[in-house]
Amino acid sequence: MYVLSITAFYKFIAIQPKDLPIIQEKLMKFGKERDMRGLVLLAEEGINGTVSGKSECICEWKELLEKYFGEITFKDSEANTVIFPRWFVKIREEIVNLKKPDVRPTGKYHHLSPERWDRMMEEDDVLVIDLRNDYETEIGTFEGAMDLKVKEFHEFPRLMKQANLPKDKRILLYCTGGIRCEKASLEMEKQGYEHVYQLDGGILAYLKTFPYRKFKGECFVFDHRVAVDQELKPSERFHVCPHCGDPGDREIVCAKCEKNQFICAKCFDHTERRSCSKNCRHHLGILVK
Repeated sequence: MYVLSITAFYKFIAIQPKDLPIIQEKLMKFGKERDMRGLVLLAEEGINGTVSGKSECICEWKELLEKYFGEITFKDSEANTVIFPRWFVKIREEIVNLKKPDVRPTGKYHHLSPERWDRMMEEDDVLVIDLRNDYETEIGTFEGAMDLKVKEFHEFPRLMKQANLPKDKRILLYCTGGIRCEKASLEMEKQGYEHVYQLDGGILAYLKTFPYRKFKGECFVFDHRVAVDQELKPSERFHVCPHCGDPGDREIVCAKCEKNQFICAKCFDHTERRSCSKNCRHHLGILVK
């Protein structure tokens, strides 16, 4: 198996509704002809995705996107195995689901480079907030960051109101690649926060510049890698829990078929889930919840 090139990207840019299916068809055709795999989301507010393929195909992909959408920041990594099952280009109402299509970023909003972010984290009177879902923060986070315990991103506005943080405090936001921060910063501005900054390129950009520094653990990704380590290599520690889909690193021997499997810490605490799959769990006579 050749080394797969992987690139993650997004851009907020106005797309006419009538153009969405046309762009979708062209991107679908481009990827299929080159045996690429991944998921691309299109909406009236822009484009978001992670794709994989041969190195030369990814270079051509980047050129194509910048032809359509102008300059885009790409976050690159590699893998030795297939990380997506198929090639998808889908049209959605939003490219990141805040359930507020009217919140549309228009440009660089207080973006901090990894270098400036690293320095600013050491300053007094700053609060770092992790915008990712709770199962993501459990396997890696910036030291000292506030975890809002987000289940889904659309909960963020409500959780921020409940947090009731000082409006004049300097807030540093981060997520995996930066896209959640784009909308979250605007939402915080609406709530009266005066000094909101975000990590440009997210954790992926930070680890590219500063591995083994202030970010501790591994970074969850939404593909077969499950997570990437400090060197942006596919995780050797975490696997998809067969019962809930969260990252798992607890090794068990299936009580039904005696196959070795990894499950998450939460499912490990439930004896009835110490099986390699929902199928084995069912055959053990345990009701699937």
